[in-house]
Amino acid sequence: MKMYDIENATPQEMLEILLLLAKKFNKEGLGNPYNYNRGCEYIQALTFDLVLTKVGGGSDAYHRTEKYFVELKKTSFAGFTKKGKMKSHSFSYNGTTRKATIEEQIEYCKKKVLRDKFHLLTVIDDTKGSLYQTYKVTGEEMWKVLKDKMIRSWKNPKGDPRINATVSTNDLEKYGIQYEVIKH
Repeated sequence: MKMYDIENATPQEMLEILLLLAKKFNKEGLGNPYNYNRGCEYIQALTFDLVLTKVGGGSDAYHRTEKYFVELKKTSFAGFTKKGKMKSHSFSYNGTTRKATIEEQIEYCKKKVLRDKFHLLTVIDDTKGSLYQTYKVTGEEMWKVLKDKMIRSWKNPKGDPRINATVSTNDLEKYGIQYEVIKH
């Protein structure tokens, strides 16, 4: 196998690397590494001893030994404020199926959010090529943040009729959410 110096790779070498990555993901049944943050989900799965599930509407992964399901989200590190406090980071919950009534929507969204024992919100430092930290939030705690946001999305669709919401690290504080911060 050819070895690559990723940081100094030529455009042709990067093409080879990216095609090899797609080939490897396909061979392992992991889906497309370039869709739905699948490559980042792979990184999170390895980091937290998880097994990725098949792509397509369900949980992103499950814990290898304890068998509970997990939702994986990631965002890029945004740095610190002038006062040295870490800036707020947002994580997207997009593309949830839209239901005909608000009652059906709430029931569907709640079931979807609660099916995962944990939501792992990972901040990745793209400039260093490393994980920065992860917020580990239970499904119950995440529902406290997402419920109102998902209801607003149902009532006020913007172009895409599916349900879309974001959760920020500021939201975790605002809603008094219990979570664990895992430093990497």
